[in-house]
Amino acid sequence: MLNKAVIDLFTLKENAKAIKGKLNKGVKFNAVVKADAYGHGASKVANALYKDVDSFSVALTEEGITLRNSGIDKEILVLIPPLTCDFDSVVFHRLTPAVERVESIIALDKECCRQNKTVCVHVKFNSGMNRAGVDDLKELNEILMAIKGSERVKLGGMFSHFACPQNKKSLNVAQNKFLLANNLVKGYNNKAICHISASGGFLSGVQADMVRIGILLYGYKPFNSSLIEVKPIMKVYAPVLKTRHLNANDVALYGDLKSEKDRDISLVRYGYADGLDRKNTQEIFNNRCMDVSAVNGLFSGFYPILEDADVLAKQYGTISYEILTKVALRAQKIYVT
Repeated sequence: MLNKAVIDLFTLKENAKAIKGKLNKGVKFNAVVKADAYGHGASKVANALYKDVDSFSVALTEEGITLRNSGIDKEILVLIPPLTCDFDSVVFHRLTPAVERVESIIALDKECCRQNKTVCVHVKFNSGMNRAGVDDLKELNEILMAIKGSERVKLGGMFSHFACPQNKKSLNVAQNKFLLANNLVKGYNNKAICHISASGGFLSGVQADMVRIGILLYGYKPFNSSLIEVKPIMKVYAPVLKTRHLNANDVALYGDLKSEKDRDISLVRYGYADGLDRKNTQEIFNNRCMDVSAVNGLFSGFYPILEDADVLAKQYGTISYEILTKVALRAQKIYVT
């Protein structure tokens, strides 16, 4: 029996409805389901959200193909510009790739001719995060001209990212750059969908033509905000194997770490191979083994590994995103509605 990841699809949909209720009229709702829906299971999550959202986003071509194979027929945006070797799959599976180079437009046009198909693209614009994207309006215009010159590559939109949406100054600088790009794109196609806000931008009040919502759907906020309330949708449990009593100076698990006091521990079948880091926290004694942890206290049945990702993130010095994508690596996903 594997560990158990219990995922509440009803709460997922309630989170989506709460988000949708805050959108301005005409703003589209894109659900981000990359990284297996932040560890929650992309196919199940996407199908549960199908009626509540307009489109989906993934990071990789393969993730988009998985959604197509699970019956998702709405637009799927591939956020990281795909490699040229992926263009055949992008076109065949009707994915919407991010593009940032004229050469990509030329290669996509050739692939569309080969398959006798068309492809819709969203141009990635760098508004200050300095990750992917064209860096200035001149580059952007060159790509737009290349798209205009193609009969098979269609301009669907343009998008960017906020590097620090909770910082008003940083947000305003990025938004101003994005608006200049927006104006240029609308000159080529006034129906193009231009978008910059993920969950953080949405919480900061920026919506544009569409919002891309990830972490909020799964019940967490990237920073404190009173705009909306969402609830976590996943809990993870692992079986307790046995209990032991340690006397002061006894050791348990690898290494020579001695207990500073008498204590009871429960050996739980959850190790660093299951997702969470090896290092010990207040909850456990000594570092995790690959497959087992020594939890302080006496427990039986199934021990709750994850109840609140924010709490675990604080313990491990990271963010809830990382916790969610790793915590259920060796768990059976059980969906409840």
